[in-house]
Amino acid sequence: MEQDIIKQMMHLGLSSYEAKCYLACIKLGKANGYQISKLSAVPRARIYDTLDKLIEKELITKIDEAEQIYYVALPYQTFIDRKRMEYENTMNDLQTNLNNINTVTPEDIIIKTYQTKEDIIQKVKEIINNTKETLYVSLWPGTLNNIEDILKERDIVLKGIIFKNNQSLNHKNNQLLIHRPTRYTDTIEDKQWFIIINDQGEMIYGSDLNIQSQAYYSIDPQQIYLMQNFIWHDILVNQLVEQNPEADEWIELKRQVFFT
Repeated sequence: MEQDIIKQMMHLGLSSYEAKCYLACIKLGKANGYQISKLSAVPRARIYDTLDKLIEKELITKIDEAEQIYYVALPYQTFIDRKRMEYENTMNDLQTNLNNINTVTPEDIIIKTYQTKEDIIQKVKEIINNTKETLYVSLWPGTLNNIEDILKERDIVLKGIIFKNNQSLNHKNNQLLIHRPTRYTDTIEDKQWFIIINDQGEMIYGSDLNIQSQAYYSIDPQQIYLMQNFIWHDILVNQLVEQNPEADEWIELKRQVFFT
């Protein structure tokens, strides 16, 4: 039982020696250092510094009586009540502080829709400004032309791909690939989509701004992972075709088979 009491006191912030000394003081009522050391099994070399720590924690009182030093324990019920109040105050403070921080809720992860060009550009600007180091993009001209100035203002790395662009984006940390011309990209006039993902877990994607003002914002990690891999897939296919141009016709045939 005593070992359980000592472990429980240690859970409340006492060291092993402190718990043993305090328990001995409770049992002895009033005792000197030698008596406490003997009952608690705390070494004589450590007994007095341990008792001093208990005095600092107001768990025992030192009494100078007839040139003899004695120690008296704080009643254990007072100790328990004090600890209970400390923990209740700590939990109340913790709850208050947690209530005041921004947290991600399931409602935040659900896709948010933007349906005006002004709102979309404003959200894109916010995502770009929140970027710390790297921004991942897949852009058609209608969207790129609307945000090019915003991109140039940021000293960040741009990774991704640009469609139907005659010249590369003038940005010093530009790692963007220009998508090769294909029959498929030349004929999807109403299916041109942009993707913008920052390194802080934010993403917006939607129709190219020359086509329709419809975009979707999300911080869902699974959606972001999927879209990042979509961008990487486009880059990879372009690089493979660059190494083997004959593969382009094979890719076109495979696409037709898959979607019919």
